[in-house]
Amino acid sequence: MSILGGRIASISGISKDLEFLGGGVSDRYRVEETAFESESAVLLSDVETGTEACILPGIGANCIAFRARRDGNSFPLLFEPPDPGVLRNRPSGFGIPILFPFPNRVEEGRFTYGNRSFEISKPQGQPHAIHGFVMGRPWQQAAIRARDDIGAMLRCEFRSADYPELESQYPSTFEAASIFRLRDGVLWVTLEGVNTGNEPMPAGIGFHPYFPLPMLESGDREVCTVHLPARSIWPLRDDCIPTGSLSSVAGDNDLRNPRKLGDLTYDDVWSQVTYHEGWSRSTYRDPEAGVSVYVDADESFRELVLYAPDTRPVVCIEPYTCTTNALNLDASGTDAGLVHLAPGEKIRGVMRITAMLEQT
Repeated sequence: MSILGGRIASISGISKDLEFLGGGVSDRYRVEETAFESESAVLLSDVETGTEACILPGIGANCIAFRARRDGNSFPLLFEPPDPGVLRNRPSGFGIPILFPFPNRVEEGRFTYGNRSFEISKPQGQPHAIHGFVMGRPWQQAAIRARDDIGAMLRCEFRSADYPELESQYPSTFEAASIFRLRDGVLWVTLEGVNTGNEPMPAGIGFHPYFPLPMLESGDREVCTVHLPARSIWPLRDDCIPTGSLSSVAGDNDLRNPRKLGDLTYDDVWSQVTYHEGWSRSTYRDPEAGVSVYVDADESFRELVLYAPDTRPVVCIEPYTCTTNALNLDASGTDAGLVHLAPGEKIRGVMRITAMLEQT
C-alpha cells in the first residue's frame, strides 16, 4: 500500500524485469503502477527519506502529489486534486501541470508565424488561449527506472501528430518527453520538446506547480512568505496580457527578499532572473507549518510567474522559458524569450523541488 494512502492505492508492485528497470533493482527506490481511483498512475518512492511522487500519464502527465515524511506521517507538499474528474475539468488547477509548446496566454488565441496565420482553440468563455496543448491530454508511459545512481524515474511521451485537430492550430508537429525523477528526497521535472515537422516552430516551456496556502488547513496565509530572485516585471493589462515593456521591481512586486503574503494577491510575470551555479531559487515558506519549499529552475527559464489568488487556497511559483503572449510579442519585435526550433531541433528545461520540514 502506498504511503499516499486514501485515494491513491497500490495495485501492483515494482517490476521484476531488470531490462525494463534499466539493469538493476534498488533497495532504496521504488516505481509502482498505482491507481488514483479509476485512473492509472505511477508512484515514485524514496524509502530512505519517505518521499513519494505520483504521476498521471493519462491526464497531462501531471504530477498530482509530492509528499514528504514528518514524524512518521505523510505530508502533502502539492495541492492535490480530489478525484480524476475534477482534474479533467480543470487540468491547470492542481499538481504540476506541464505547459507546452507555449505557457500562459496567447492573445485571442491568434498569432502569425512565417507569414501564416493561426488560431488556437480557447477555453469556453475565455478571451485567450492558454497553457499549450499537452496539459490535459493523454501521454504515453515510455520507461521507468529504479536504481541507486538515478533514483526512481518515469518518462512519458506526447506526439502532437496523434491529435489531428492541432495541425491547423500550430506551425509544426512536435513531440515532447516529460521525465520525473525522485532522488535524495528531491523531485526533478524535465521537459524536452522537439520539432518533428518540416517547418520552423515557436516554442516555450512552463511548469505550474501548485502548493497549499497555507500548508495546513489550520494555518494562516498572512504569515506565509514568498521570494523570487527577479529584478524586473512585465506590466500586464487587466486581462493578464503583457503591455510589451519591462519595469524594475518595486514595492509589493519586489520579491528579492521574502515578503509576507498577507492580503496580497498575485498573477504576474517576472524577468531578469538571478542564477547561482546555473540555477535560480524561489522560495515559499509557511512558518506555522514549519515548511519551506524551494523551486529551482535551470537557466532555460528566464521568467517566473507567481500566482496567489484570493479565490483558492494555493500559491504557484512557475518557471517559464518565455513570457505570456510570447508568440505575438516576438512577432512585434519584443524579446519575449520565444525559442525558434528548426526541424529536428530541441528545447529543454529542468525544474527541481525540495522541501525542508521542521520536526514537530
